Formats: sequence, structure tokens, C-alpha cells
Amino acid sequence: MNAADFSPSSPGQLVPIEFREYPNGPLAESVKVKTVSFAPNPLPPALDWRTVKLDHFDRIMETISALSKLNGLHKRVGNAASLLRTLWMREAKLSSEIEHIDTTAEEMVLAGAGRVTGVRENGTESWNYVRALEHGVNSTLPWSGRVIREMHKLLMDSVRGNDKRPGEFRNCAVYLGDKSRGAAAARFVPMPPGEGLSKAIGELEKFVNQSHEDIHPLIVVALTHYQFETIHPFSDGNGRIGRVLISRSLVKEKLLEQPVVYMSAYLNEHKREYVDLLLGISQQGGEYWSRWIGFILDAIRTQALDAIWRSESLISLREHFHERLKQDNAPARLFQVVDQLFSMPVINVAELIKLAEVSKPTANQDIQRLEHLGILKEYTRKERDRDWLAPDIIAVIEKPTPHP
Repeated sequence: MNAADFSPSSPGQLVPIEFREYPNGPLAESVKVKTVSFAPNPLPPALDWRTVKLDHFDRIMETISALSKLNGLHKRVGNAASLLRTLWMREAKLSSEIEHIDTTAEEMVLAGAGRVTGVRENGTESWNYVRALEHGVNSTLPWSGRVIREMHKLLMDSVRGNDKRPGEFRNCAVYLGDKSRGAAAARFVPMPPGEGLSKAIGELEKFVNQSHEDIHPLIVVALTHYQFETIHPFSDGNGRIGRVLISRSLVKEKLLEQPVVYMSAYLNEHKREYVDLLLGISQQGGEYWSRWIGFILDAIRTQALDAIWRSESLISLREHFHERLKQDNAPARLFQVVDQLFSMPVINVAELIKLAEVSKPTANQDIQRLEHLGILKEYTRKERDRDWLAPDIIAVIEKPTPHP
């Protein structure tokens, strides 16, 4: 990282940092590499917030309108909560893809249901994102270092990166960039570990939990995300935790009633602009703050509209399933089973027995009926210990957003 790229208006300080690298391989002799890292100043930056709000007034109003429509849609649905997990699963898949963790929606669903057959570690890693999101949203604690560490512990549980201090802030220096070129050529070097990092998280916690009369809550979300990603508190998983925190913040700021707006699809599509704006703020401050705020507002609005479309797709699919059951004169318990599939679109006989409180023969008949109606599809192709998926629900997780 080149110190000359940082202007006097940069909202932070350059701090010396040292890395130990092994240019000739991990078994060869190490060398010390000295460079600089960036420690951001506490929020908020010294901007004319009235002017900032006026500059982004139209974006703010359009974003609030989209969020309000989404809130209204989920209020009209009797059991909207059963749809949430399908949306969470889509976000988990896309957020994992940004980190080059490729999995299918089917693998992730199977991992979440505790299955082993047909599941790679990537599926478990993606499902951990859902666990972290659920914990963060359901926690009654305010935004805090404790909450994000708890979320991080769930995210990194029993998967790749489990050796990188799950649930603990990093105790080593890290850098972002081409690993083959080393720290000296890094695109960005976050602040060193230790007391300074813990203090920075504490200051961010204080900012988030204070009221800001002059700063719109949507802008608070944008500032918080920049600060978290710039501090980069964990050795791994910062991007995924940062994206989870946006969803959590929208709920905690009372902009959303349910955590159904997720950033990964937008950030993946605009990845270059996203990382350039983050770096631009750190290096220059100034106008980059306004450009960043505009970018995040566009992201939230776009993803709120996507959530509306995807929620409507799920609601329509559920109604379609219910209509099939009615036409087949299915018992009332199967409506409950179908609704449960939107929370977890995989089921077996033992689970249906417990859910519907029926005997094993009846459960077998019920699954055969749902299979005949095209709601379930058997995937294990085994004689015993069989499982069934709801392919139409999984298709909503995989389905790309239609462009206007």
C-alpha cells in the first residue's frame, strides 16, 4: 500500500505495520516486510449533513418507498416468517459466491437440514451464513462487538477458516490484494490487531447506538458498513459478516420489519465500483463519501425491489400448492407441511411424522401424495432413509432477478 495515495483529507491515519513472509515457500526462511496500514477515524466524518441529505433526497425517498412496499407485502401474508428462510438461503448462496465458495441451493438446503448425502463442505459453509443471520437478527442486544463475534463464531463453525479464531477479533496483520505479490504490493492494509482495533470497534458500536438527528438512518447504515469493512476485525469472513450487518441494521433502524433485503446480488454485480469506493474514501475522503452513500442507497433500493418480486413469487407458489391440495381433497395437515417447506424445503418420513403427528404408514402416504402432486421430489434414490426436496421452492433461490 502506497502512503502517497492517501491525501490530507483522508478520514484516518496511516499506521506502520510489519508482516512476516516466506517468499521461497513456507518451509524456507522468513523475511520481514514493513509497510503502512490504514486506521479510520471514528464516525461520523465532518460533513455538512443537511447538504448530503438534500443531495440524496430523491434516492432516500425512493428507497424508503421500496422498503415500505416490502413491509406492507409481508404484513398481508399470514405467515410471512415461513418465507424468510427461503430469502435468507438465497442471500447465503450469493454472499458465499462472492468469497468464491461455490455451492448449489440444493446442497445448502440439505446442509441446513442436517443431511450428509449429497453435501460438500461448501454447502455447510453457506448454511452457516443463514445461522449467523438468524442469530444477529434475533438477538435482543444492540449492535455490539459481542453480537458480531457471536455471529462470526457461527459463520466459521466447522468449516474452512475454522482455524482463524472463530468468534474472536484477529490477532495478526492482514492485507487485501494479490497474495503472490506480498504485503508490500497490497491494494489495502487494514489497521493492526490489538488494542487499537478493539477501540475502533468500540467507537463504531457507540456511533451505531447513538441517535443522529442530522444523519438519516439509511446514511447511518452506509457509514457503518464502510467503517466495519475498513476496520476488517476478523482474519476471515469480514465480507459476509458485513453484509449480514446491513440486513440487521435495516431492521434495527426500523426501516424494515423483517430482514428480507440483502446486498450480495447487487455487490457482486457491481463489485469493482464497490471496492473502488471503499478504497477511495480511505485514500481521499471528500466527494467519495457522497458517492458511497449514493451507491449504498441504490443497492438497498434495488434489493428491496428484488425482495418484493421474490416474495411475490413465493407467495404465488404457496397459493398454487394450496390449490393443488384443495383440488386433491388433501387433509388439513398437509397444508401445514407445505407451509413448513418454505422454511426448509427438504423433508423425510420421520420429520413428517413429528410435524403432522401421524403414524409412519400415514406419513408415507402423505409424502407419496405430495410427490404425486409435484410438490416433492425424491432425490436420494435409496431404498431406505430417503429424503424429498421441494424443487419449485429451491428454484426461487436460484432464479436470477429479471431485468426490466
